[in-house]
Amino acid sequence: MTARPSRPAEPPSDDQNAFLEHAMATYGRQTYNYAYRLAGNEADARDLTQEAFIRVYRAWRSFQPGTSFLSWIYRIVTNLHRDELRKRKGVILQELPDDNVARELPREARQHDPIAQIHERQLSESVASALARLTPDQRAVVLLADVEERSYQEIADIMACSIGTVRSRLHRARLQLRKMIPRARAAEQQQGSTA
Repeated sequence: MTARPSRPAEPPSDDQNAFLEHAMATYGRQTYNYAYRLAGNEADARDLTQEAFIRVYRAWRSFQPGTSFLSWIYRIVTNLHRDELRKRKGVILQELPDDNVARELPREARQHDPIAQIHERQLSESVASALARLTPDQRAVVLLADVEERSYQEIADIMACSIGTVRSRLHRARLQLRKMIPRARAAEQQQGSTA
Protein backbone atom coordinates (compact mmCIF):
# COMPACT_ATOMS: atom_id res chain seq x y z
CA MET A 1 0.00 0.00 0.00
CA THR A 2 1.48 3.30 -1.03
CA ALA A 3 0.96 6.45 0.91
CA ARG A 4 -0.60 9.38 -0.83
CA PRO A 5 1.54 12.45 -1.02
CA SER A 6 0.19 15.03 1.36
CA ARG A 7 -1.21 18.20 -0.10
CA PRO A 8 0.53 21.35 0.96
CA ALA A 9 -1.49 23.44 3.36
CA GLU A 10 -3.44 26.24 1.77
CA PRO A 11 -1.91 29.62 2.36
CA PRO A 12 -3.93 31.76 4.77
CA SER A 13 -6.57 33.86 3.08
CA ASP A 14 -7.11 37.56 3.59
CA ASP A 15 -10.44 36.74 5.25
CA GLN A 16 -8.76 34.35 7.67
CA ASN A 17 -6.13 36.94 8.59
CA ALA A 18 -8.76 39.66 8.99
CA PHE A 19 -10.88 37.38 11.20
CA LEU A 20 -7.94 36.68 13.50
CA GLU A 21 -6.83 40.31 13.65
CA HIS A 22 -10.34 41.45 14.52
CA ALA A 23 -10.72 38.70 17.14
CA MET A 24 -7.40 39.55 18.80
CA ALA A 25 -8.06 43.28 18.78
CA THR A 26 -11.58 42.90 20.13
CA TYR A 27 -11.24 39.96 22.52
CA GLY A 28 -7.52 39.54 23.18
CA ARG A 29 -7.45 41.35 26.51
CA GLN A 30 -10.56 39.62 27.87
CA THR A 31 -9.22 36.25 26.77
CA TYR A 32 -5.88 36.89 28.46
CA ASN A 33 -7.58 38.08 31.67
CA TYR A 34 -9.71 34.94 31.78
CA ALA A 35 -6.67 32.74 31.10
CA TYR A 36 -4.69 34.54 33.80
CA ARG A 37 -7.40 34.13 36.40
CA LEU A 38 -7.80 30.49 35.42
CA ALA A 39 -4.10 29.61 35.39
CA GLY A 40 -2.97 31.94 38.15
CA ASN A 41 0.26 33.06 36.52
CA GLU A 42 1.41 35.20 33.62
CA ALA A 43 3.44 32.61 31.72
CA ASP A 44 0.66 30.04 31.57
CA ALA A 45 -1.90 32.74 30.75
CA ARG A 46 0.19 33.91 27.79
CA ASP A 47 0.61 30.34 26.57
CA LEU A 48 -3.11 29.60 26.92
CA THR A 49 -4.08 32.80 25.14
CA GLN A 50 -1.60 32.26 22.32
CA GLU A 51 -2.65 28.64 21.80
CA ALA A 52 -6.34 29.62 21.92
CA PHE A 53 -5.87 32.18 19.15
CA ILE A 54 -3.86 29.67 17.11
CA ARG A 55 -6.85 27.34 17.34
CA VAL A 56 -9.20 30.16 16.41
CA TYR A 57 -6.99 30.88 13.40
CA ARG A 58 -7.07 27.25 12.29
CA ALA A 59 -10.80 26.79 12.87
CA TRP A 60 -11.99 30.24 11.89
CA ARG A 61 -14.54 28.87 9.42
CA SER A 62 -16.23 26.84 12.18
CA PHE A 63 -17.22 29.99 14.08
CA GLN A 64 -20.91 30.59 13.52
CA PRO A 65 -21.83 34.25 13.10
CA GLY A 66 -24.51 35.32 15.53
CA THR A 67 -23.04 33.23 18.36
CA SER A 68 -20.82 34.53 21.15
CA PHE A 69 -17.16 34.64 20.18
CA LEU A 70 -16.17 35.02 23.84
CA SER A 71 -18.05 31.86 24.77
CA TRP A 72 -16.26 30.05 21.96
CA ILE A 73 -12.78 31.20 22.91
CA TYR A 74 -13.41 30.76 26.65
CA ARG A 75 -14.34 27.16 25.94
CA ILE A 76 -11.10 26.75 23.99
CA VAL A 77 -9.07 28.28 26.86
CA THR A 78 -10.88 26.14 29.45
CA ASN A 79 -10.22 22.95 27.47
CA LEU A 80 -6.58 23.88 26.89
CA HIS A 81 -6.16 24.54 30.60
CA ARG A 82 -7.72 21.18 31.49
CA ASP A 83 -5.49 19.41 28.98
CA GLU A 84 -2.41 21.12 30.39
CA LEU A 85 -3.30 20.11 33.94
CA ARG A 86 -3.76 16.50 32.82
CA LYS A 87 -0.33 16.51 31.16
CA ARG A 88 1.54 17.86 34.16
CA LYS A 89 3.05 15.22 36.35
CA GLY A 90 2.24 15.29 40.03
CA VAL A 91 -0.88 17.41 39.68
CA ILE A 92 -3.77 15.77 41.44
CA LEU A 93 -7.24 17.04 40.68
CA GLN A 94 -9.63 16.37 43.51
CA GLU A 95 -13.27 17.21 43.74
CA LEU A 96 -14.60 18.43 47.05
CA PRO A 97 -15.83 15.59 49.26
CA ASP A 98 -19.55 14.88 49.23
CA ASP A 99 -19.80 15.72 52.92
CA ASN A 100 -19.06 19.35 52.10
CA VAL A 101 -22.57 20.53 52.92
CA ALA A 102 -23.62 24.09 53.61
CA ARG A 103 -22.95 25.19 57.16
CA GLU A 104 -24.25 28.24 58.99
CA LEU A 105 -21.76 31.07 58.58
CA PRO A 106 -20.77 33.38 61.43
CA ARG A 107 -22.79 36.58 61.58
CA GLU A 108 -19.87 38.73 60.39
CA ALA A 109 -19.41 36.56 57.31
CA ARG A 110 -23.12 36.76 56.47
CA GLN A 111 -23.03 40.56 56.63
CA HIS A 112 -20.01 40.82 54.34
CA ASP A 113 -20.30 38.81 51.14
CA PRO A 114 -16.80 38.14 49.74
CA ILE A 115 -18.27 37.33 46.33
CA ALA A 116 -19.07 41.05 46.03
CA GLN A 117 -15.33 41.61 45.73
CA ILE A 118 -15.25 39.52 42.59
CA HIS A 119 -18.07 41.57 41.07
CA GLU A 120 -15.86 44.63 41.35
CA ARG A 121 -13.56 42.89 38.86
CA GLN A 122 -10.53 43.67 40.95
CA LEU A 123 -9.28 40.49 42.52
CA SER A 124 -7.51 41.29 45.76
CA GLU A 125 -4.65 39.12 46.84
CA SER A 126 -6.88 37.26 49.29
CA VAL A 127 -9.55 36.57 46.64
CA ALA A 128 -6.95 35.47 44.10
CA SER A 129 -5.33 33.21 46.71
CA ALA A 130 -8.68 31.65 47.60
CA LEU A 131 -9.56 31.15 43.92
CA ALA A 132 -6.24 29.40 43.35
CA ARG A 133 -7.16 26.83 46.01
CA LEU A 134 -10.38 25.81 44.25
CA THR A 135 -10.44 22.93 41.81
CA PRO A 136 -9.82 24.08 38.21
CA ASP A 137 -13.45 23.47 37.22
CA GLN A 138 -14.79 25.32 40.25
CA ARG A 139 -12.41 28.23 39.61
CA ALA A 140 -13.52 28.40 35.97
CA VAL A 141 -17.20 28.40 36.93
CA VAL A 142 -16.72 31.17 39.52
CA LEU A 143 -14.71 33.28 37.07
CA LEU A 144 -17.27 32.86 34.32
CA ALA A 145 -20.26 33.53 36.58
CA ASP A 146 -18.97 36.18 38.97
CA VAL A 147 -16.26 37.97 37.02
CA GLU A 148 -17.34 37.54 33.41
CA GLU A 149 -21.05 37.59 34.37
CA ARG A 150 -21.96 34.77 31.98
CA SER A 151 -25.34 33.02 32.14
CA TYR A 152 -25.58 29.44 33.40
CA GLN A 153 -26.33 28.32 29.84
CA GLU A 154 -23.22 30.05 28.49
CA ILE A 155 -21.11 28.54 31.26
CA ALA A 156 -22.55 25.09 30.56
CA ASP A 157 -21.64 25.53 26.87
CA ILE A 158 -18.12 26.71 27.71
CA MET A 159 -17.51 23.98 30.29
CA ALA A 160 -19.24 21.27 28.19
CA CYS A 161 -21.45 20.20 31.08
CA SER A 162 -25.06 20.52 32.20
CA ILE A 163 -26.59 23.59 33.83
CA GLY A 164 -27.14 21.45 36.94
CA THR A 165 -23.42 20.73 37.11
CA VAL A 166 -22.68 24.45 36.72
CA ARG A 167 -25.03 25.27 39.60
CA SER A 168 -23.56 22.55 41.79
CA ARG A 169 -19.94 23.58 41.15
CA LEU A 170 -20.77 27.24 41.62
CA HIS A 171 -22.60 26.58 44.89
CA ARG A 172 -19.71 24.52 46.29
CA ALA A 173 -17.09 26.99 45.09
CA ARG A 174 -18.90 29.95 46.64
CA LEU A 175 -19.20 28.09 49.94
CA GLN A 176 -15.47 27.42 49.86
CA LEU A 177 -14.69 31.04 49.00
CA ARG A 178 -16.87 32.33 51.82
CA LYS A 179 -14.74 30.30 54.20
CA MET A 180 -11.34 30.94 52.65
CA ILE A 181 -11.47 34.65 51.82
CA PRO A 182 -12.00 35.92 55.39
CA ARG A 183 -9.15 33.66 56.58
CA ALA A 184 -6.86 34.92 53.82
CA ARG A 185 -7.74 38.55 54.65
CA ALA A 186 -7.03 37.97 58.34
CA ALA A 187 -3.66 36.44 57.42
CA GLU A 188 -2.89 39.43 55.16
CA GLN A 189 -3.76 41.88 57.92
CA GLN A 190 -1.67 39.95 60.41
CA GLN A 191 1.29 39.99 58.05
CA GLY A 192 0.78 43.72 57.43
CA SER A 193 0.79 44.51 61.13
CA THR A 194 4.01 42.55 61.73
CA ALA A 195 5.84 44.15 58.80
